Amino acid sequence: MNLIILGSGTCVPSLKRNAPGYYLEVLDKKILIDCGSGIILQLERAGKSYKDIDAVFITHTHPDHISDLMPFIHALLATPGFKREKDLLLVGPRGFKKIYESCISRVMKKPKSFFIDVVKIEDKLDLRYLHVFSKKTVHSENSIAYRFEDGEKSIVISGDCDYDEGIVELSKDADLLIIDCSFPDAMKAPGHLTPKECGLVAKKAKVKKLILSHLYPASFPDAERLEECKVVFDGDVLLAEDLMEVNI
Repeated sequence: MNLIILGSGTCVPSLKRNAPGYYLEVLDKKILIDCGSGIILQLERAGKSYKDIDAVFITHTHPDHISDLMPFIHALLATPGFKREKDLLLVGPRGFKKIYESCISRVMKKPKSFFIDVVKIEDKLDLRYLHVFSKKTVHSENSIAYRFEDGEKSIVISGDCDYDEGIVELSKDADLLIIDCSFPDAMKAPGHLTPKECGLVAKKAKVKKLILSHLYPASFPDAERLEECKVVFDGDVLLAEDLMEVNI
Protein backbone atom coordinates (compact mmCIF):
# COMPACT_ATOMS: atom_id res chain seq x y z
CA MET A 1 0.00 0.00 0.00
CA ASN A 2 1.19 3.49 -0.83
CA LEU A 3 -0.11 6.56 1.03
CA ILE A 4 0.32 10.27 0.39
CA ILE A 5 -0.62 12.86 3.00
CA LEU A 6 -2.45 15.52 1.00
CA GLY A 7 -3.43 17.64 3.98
CA SER A 8 -1.93 17.50 7.47
CA GLY A 9 -3.77 20.55 8.78
CA THR A 10 -7.19 21.54 10.04
CA CYS A 11 -10.02 24.01 9.46
CA VAL A 12 -7.61 26.89 10.15
CA PRO A 13 -6.20 28.26 6.86
CA SER A 14 -2.48 27.65 6.57
CA LEU A 15 0.09 28.06 3.82
CA LYS A 16 2.00 25.14 5.32
CA ARG A 17 -0.75 22.60 6.01
CA ASN A 18 -3.78 21.95 3.85
CA ALA A 19 -7.11 20.81 5.30
CA PRO A 20 -7.29 17.04 5.94
CA GLY A 21 -7.05 14.46 3.21
CA TYR A 22 -5.11 11.29 2.38
CA TYR A 23 -4.51 9.38 -0.85
CA LEU A 24 -4.16 5.59 -0.71
CA GLU A 25 -3.18 3.22 -3.51
CA VAL A 26 -4.02 -0.45 -3.12
CA LEU A 27 -3.20 -2.59 -6.16
CA ASP A 28 -4.71 -0.61 -9.05
CA LYS A 29 -7.27 1.22 -6.89
CA LYS A 30 -7.03 4.87 -5.86
CA ILE A 31 -8.76 6.02 -2.69
CA LEU A 32 -9.29 9.31 -0.87
CA ILE A 33 -9.75 9.40 2.88
CA ASP A 34 -11.40 12.71 3.75
CA CYS A 35 -11.71 15.51 1.27
CA GLY A 36 -11.19 18.87 2.94
CA SER A 37 -10.84 22.21 1.20
CA GLY A 38 -8.05 22.17 -1.41
CA ILE A 39 -7.57 18.41 -1.51
CA ILE A 40 -8.30 18.10 -5.23
CA LEU A 41 -5.58 20.63 -6.00
CA GLN A 42 -3.26 18.78 -3.61
CA LEU A 43 -3.86 15.64 -5.66
CA GLU A 44 -2.56 17.45 -8.71
CA ARG A 45 0.48 18.68 -6.76
CA ALA A 46 1.16 15.07 -5.76
CA GLY A 47 1.10 14.00 -9.40
CA LYS A 48 -2.18 12.14 -8.99
CA SER A 49 -5.49 12.82 -10.72
CA TYR A 50 -9.00 13.27 -9.40
CA LYS A 51 -10.11 11.45 -12.56
CA ASP A 52 -8.65 8.17 -11.29
CA ILE A 53 -10.23 8.06 -7.82
CA ASP A 54 -12.24 4.88 -7.24
CA ALA A 55 -13.57 5.55 -3.73
CA VAL A 56 -13.79 8.26 -1.07
CA PHE A 57 -14.01 7.46 2.64
CA ILE A 58 -15.22 10.22 4.97
CA THR A 59 -14.40 10.12 8.70
CA HIS A 60 -17.04 12.70 9.67
CA THR A 61 -18.99 15.55 8.18
CA HIS A 62 -17.25 18.62 9.59
CA PRO A 63 -16.44 21.04 6.75
CA ASP A 64 -12.66 20.62 6.92
CA HIS A 65 -13.10 16.91 6.11
CA ILE A 66 -15.79 17.07 3.43
CA SER A 67 -15.83 20.49 1.77
CA ASP A 68 -13.99 19.48 -1.45
CA LEU A 69 -16.34 16.59 -2.16
CA MET A 70 -18.69 18.76 -4.23
CA PRO A 71 -15.85 20.34 -6.27
CA PHE A 72 -14.44 16.83 -6.82
CA ILE A 73 -17.72 15.53 -8.24
CA HIS A 74 -18.21 18.74 -10.23
CA ALA A 75 -14.80 18.24 -11.84
CA LEU A 76 -15.68 14.64 -12.76
CA LEU A 77 -18.83 15.88 -14.47
CA ALA A 78 -17.54 19.01 -16.17
CA THR A 79 -13.91 18.52 -17.24
CA PRO A 80 -13.73 19.21 -21.01
CA GLY A 81 -12.77 16.18 -23.06
CA PHE A 82 -13.17 13.78 -20.14
CA LYS A 83 -15.98 11.25 -19.77
CA ARG A 84 -15.89 9.16 -16.63
CA GLU A 85 -17.29 5.67 -17.03
CA LYS A 86 -16.23 3.78 -13.91
CA ASP A 87 -18.52 4.03 -10.89
CA LEU A 88 -17.58 6.02 -7.79
CA LEU A 89 -17.95 4.67 -4.26
CA LEU A 90 -18.57 7.14 -1.41
CA VAL A 91 -18.38 5.72 2.12
CA GLY A 92 -19.14 7.52 5.35
CA PRO A 93 -20.63 7.34 8.83
CA ARG A 94 -24.23 7.65 9.92
CA GLY A 95 -25.77 10.81 8.46
CA PHE A 96 -23.29 11.07 5.59
CA LYS A 97 -25.76 9.91 2.92
CA LYS A 98 -28.37 12.44 4.06
CA ILE A 99 -25.84 15.28 3.83
CA TYR A 100 -24.72 14.06 0.41
CA GLU A 101 -28.28 13.98 -0.89
CA SER A 102 -29.30 17.34 0.56
CA CYS A 103 -26.10 19.35 0.00
CA ILE A 104 -24.34 17.78 -2.99
CA SER A 105 -26.61 15.74 -5.25
CA ARG A 106 -29.28 18.42 -5.03
CA VAL A 107 -26.83 20.91 -6.53
CA MET A 108 -24.94 18.65 -8.95
CA LYS A 109 -26.68 16.97 -11.86
CA LYS A 110 -26.88 13.18 -11.79
CA PRO A 111 -24.05 11.57 -13.77
CA LYS A 112 -25.13 9.95 -17.02
CA SER A 113 -22.05 7.85 -17.74
CA PHE A 114 -21.29 6.48 -14.25
CA PHE A 115 -23.00 5.67 -10.97
CA ILE A 116 -22.27 7.19 -7.55
CA ASP A 117 -22.85 4.64 -4.80
CA VAL A 118 -23.21 6.25 -1.35
CA VAL A 119 -22.73 3.74 1.47
CA LYS A 120 -22.95 3.95 5.26
CA ILE A 121 -20.28 1.74 6.77
CA GLU A 122 -21.42 -0.64 9.52
CA ASP A 123 -18.22 -1.63 11.35
CA LYS A 124 -16.83 -3.50 8.31
CA LEU A 125 -16.86 -3.23 4.54
CA ASP A 126 -15.33 -5.91 2.32
CA LEU A 127 -14.27 -4.79 -1.12
CA ARG A 128 -12.67 -7.04 -3.68
CA TYR A 129 -9.29 -5.47 -3.10
CA LEU A 130 -9.53 -4.23 0.49
CA HIS A 131 -10.99 -4.95 3.91
CA VAL A 132 -12.16 -1.81 5.72
CA PHE A 133 -13.03 -1.64 9.42
CA SER A 134 -14.44 1.34 11.28
CA LYS A 135 -14.86 2.38 14.89
CA LYS A 136 -16.83 5.24 16.45
CA THR A 137 -14.51 7.91 17.86
CA VAL A 138 -14.86 10.51 20.60
CA HIS A 139 -15.21 13.72 18.63
CA SER A 140 -18.56 14.43 16.99
CA GLU A 141 -21.91 12.70 16.83
CA ASN A 142 -20.96 10.65 13.78
CA SER A 143 -17.14 10.62 13.71
CA ILE A 144 -15.36 7.36 12.91
CA ALA A 145 -11.85 6.05 12.32
CA TYR A 146 -10.88 3.62 9.56
CA ARG A 147 -8.59 0.61 9.35
CA PHE A 148 -7.59 -0.53 5.85
CA GLU A 149 -6.18 -4.04 5.31
CA ASP A 150 -5.05 -5.60 2.03
CA GLY A 151 -4.34 -9.05 3.46
CA GLU A 152 -0.72 -8.27 4.30
CA LYS A 153 -0.50 -4.72 5.63
CA SER A 154 -2.74 -2.41 7.65
CA ILE A 155 -3.20 1.35 7.86
CA VAL A 156 -5.34 3.16 10.43
CA ILE A 157 -6.50 6.75 9.94
CA SER A 158 -8.09 8.13 13.09
CA GLY A 159 -9.86 11.18 11.72
CA ASP A 160 -10.56 13.60 14.57
CA CYS A 161 -10.68 11.84 17.92
CA ASP A 162 -10.04 11.97 21.64
CA TYR A 163 -8.55 9.15 23.67
CA ASP A 164 -10.61 6.01 24.23
CA GLU A 165 -10.07 2.26 24.10
CA GLY A 166 -11.88 2.04 20.75
CA ILE A 167 -9.08 3.74 18.83
CA VAL A 168 -6.56 1.54 20.63
CA GLU A 169 -8.47 -1.58 19.62
CA LEU A 170 -8.82 -0.48 15.99
CA SER A 171 -5.08 0.31 15.82
CA LYS A 172 -3.89 -3.01 17.27
CA ASP A 173 -0.62 -4.08 15.58
CA ALA A 174 -1.18 -1.70 12.67
CA ASP A 175 1.71 -1.18 10.28
CA LEU A 176 0.86 2.54 10.17
CA LEU A 177 -1.29 4.75 12.37
CA ILE A 178 -2.03 8.31 11.24
CA ILE A 179 -3.57 10.06 14.20
CA ASP A 180 -5.13 13.36 15.28
CA CYS A 181 -2.54 15.36 17.20
CA SER A 182 -4.31 18.69 17.14
CA PHE A 183 -2.57 20.51 20.01
CA PRO A 184 0.49 20.21 22.26
CA ASP A 185 -0.05 18.73 25.71
CA ALA A 186 -0.39 22.17 27.31
CA MET A 187 -3.31 23.03 24.99
CA LYS A 188 -5.49 19.93 25.45
CA ALA A 189 -8.91 20.36 23.78
CA PRO A 190 -11.87 18.00 24.22
CA GLY A 191 -12.45 15.81 21.18
CA HIS A 192 -8.80 15.86 20.11
CA LEU A 193 -5.61 14.11 21.13
CA THR A 194 -2.39 15.55 22.50
CA PRO A 195 1.06 14.14 21.66
CA LYS A 196 1.34 12.07 24.85
CA GLU A 197 -2.13 10.64 24.26
CA CYS A 198 -1.13 9.78 20.70
CA GLY A 199 1.93 8.05 22.10
CA LEU A 200 -0.20 6.13 24.58
CA VAL A 201 -2.51 4.87 21.82
CA ALA A 202 0.48 3.77 19.74
CA LYS A 203 2.18 2.10 22.70
CA LYS A 204 -0.89 0.19 23.86
CA ALA A 205 -1.79 -0.83 20.30
CA LYS A 206 1.83 -1.78 19.49
CA VAL A 207 1.76 0.00 16.14
CA LYS A 208 4.83 -0.22 13.95
CA LYS A 209 4.83 3.37 12.65
CA LEU A 210 3.07 6.48 13.97
CA ILE A 211 2.45 9.74 12.12
CA LEU A 212 1.07 12.77 13.97
CA SER A 213 -1.35 14.72 11.79
CA HIS A 214 -4.27 17.19 11.93
CA LEU A 215 -1.93 19.79 13.40
CA TYR A 216 -3.46 23.10 14.49
CA PRO A 217 -1.24 26.19 14.42
CA ALA A 218 0.18 26.88 17.88
CA SER A 219 2.74 29.12 19.53
CA PHE A 220 4.74 25.97 20.24
CA PRO A 221 7.04 24.70 17.45
CA ASP A 222 5.61 21.63 15.73
CA ALA A 223 8.72 19.68 16.73
CA GLU A 224 7.67 19.91 20.37
CA ARG A 225 4.71 17.64 19.66
CA LEU A 226 7.12 15.05 18.37
CA GLU A 227 9.24 15.25 21.52
CA GLU A 228 6.19 15.07 23.79
CA CYS A 229 4.97 11.97 21.97
CA LYS A 230 8.37 10.27 22.28
CA VAL A 231 8.15 10.54 26.07
CA VAL A 232 5.48 7.83 25.91
CA PHE A 233 6.11 6.01 22.61
CA ASP A 234 9.64 4.91 21.78
CA GLY A 235 8.77 3.50 18.35
CA ASP A 236 8.97 5.02 14.88
CA VAL A 237 7.12 8.36 14.96
CA LEU A 238 7.00 11.27 12.49
CA LEU A 239 5.24 14.60 12.08
CA ALA A 240 2.97 14.66 9.05
CA GLU A 241 3.88 17.02 6.24
CA ASP A 242 1.81 17.84 3.19
CA LEU A 243 2.73 15.61 0.21
CA MET A 244 4.69 13.22 2.44
CA GLU A 245 4.65 9.74 0.88
CA VAL A 246 4.71 6.53 2.90
CA ASN A 247 5.07 3.02 1.51
CA ILE A 248 3.78 0.18 3.66
